[in-house]
Amino acid sequence: MDPYKVLTEVVKAQSFTKAAENLYTSQPSISRDIKRLEKRYDIKIFEFNHSKMNLTNDGRKIFRYALNREQLEAELWHDLKDQPNKVAGELTVGSSYTYGEYKLSQHLTDLASQYPDLHIHVRLDNSETMIENIKNNTIDLGIVEKEIQDHMINSTRIAKDEMVLIRNQSKPSNRNTCFIRERGSGTRVYQEIGLSELGLKPYLVEINNTTLIKHMVHAGNGFAIVSKSTLTPTDYQVLDITPLNIERYFYLLTHKNKYIDMNLEILIDNLQHG
Repeated sequence: MDPYKVLTEVVKAQSFTKAAENLYTSQPSISRDIKRLEKRYDIKIFEFNHSKMNLTNDGRKIFRYALNREQLEAELWHDLKDQPNKVAGELTVGSSYTYGEYKLSQHLTDLASQYPDLHIHVRLDNSETMIENIKNNTIDLGIVEKEIQDHMINSTRIAKDEMVLIRNQSKPSNRNTCFIRERGSGTRVYQEIGLSELGLKPYLVEINNTTLIKHMVHAGNGFAIVSKSTLTPTDYQVLDITPLNIERYFYLLTHKNKYIDMNLEILIDNLQHG
C-alpha cells in the first residue's frame, strides 16, 4: 500500500487501528508502512505522550508532502478521467523545409479552428536533422521528404509530390548554374536524380531555402529542380516549368516507442487525410 496514503489516514484517524479499519488492512501492515517512511528518510514521524499520538516536526513535513501529493493525484485523475474527450495541450512537430513551408500551414489552420486549446509548435530543418530529432525523442512527430529504414522509427507515407525543372521564361538564364539544396535535405536527393537523368553537370550553388532558390531563378541567374508543391501562381506566370517524371512522397515519422495519445492521434489523422 502507498505509505503516504497510510500516513494521511493515520493522522486523520489519530489511530493505527482505526486507520487499518478504514483502509481494510491490518494494524501490523499500517505500522510497517509508517516504519518504511521513517527508514527511508531516517526520521521519527510520531511521538507518543500518555497514549496521545502527535506528529514530530519532521513528521509534519512529510504529512504536508503527503497531502500535496494526494491533491496532485486527484487533479491528475480529474484531467485524465473527467475530461477524456477534451483535446488540449502542446505538441511539437518537426518538418523538413519543403513540407513545412508549403503544405503544413493548412493543416495547422484546420487544427487551430477545430481544437483551439491544442497548441502545436513547429520546427523546420532538413530531413536528416528531423530524423535525429525523432530518434532522440525531442519532437513528437516529424515529416521528411525521403523514405528511411531505421529500427527506431515508424514511417508512413502521407502525401505525393513530383519534381520539376524551372527556368526563367523571358530573361536570359545561366544554363550552367544550378541552385540546389544542401546535403542532408530530402529534396537534394531528388535534385541529384533529376540532374543525372537529364545528363546535366552544371556548377552547383547550395542554398538551404527553396524560396530563395526560386528567387534566384526568377532573376535569371540559373535554373533549379524543385518540388512542384512549392510553385505559386506567380511562378507559373514567370517560369518555364518542365515535368521530370520523378515522383516522391512525404513521410510522417514517429519514434517506435512513442505513446500515441488522443492529441497526437488527431494530428496524425489530419496529416494523413486532411
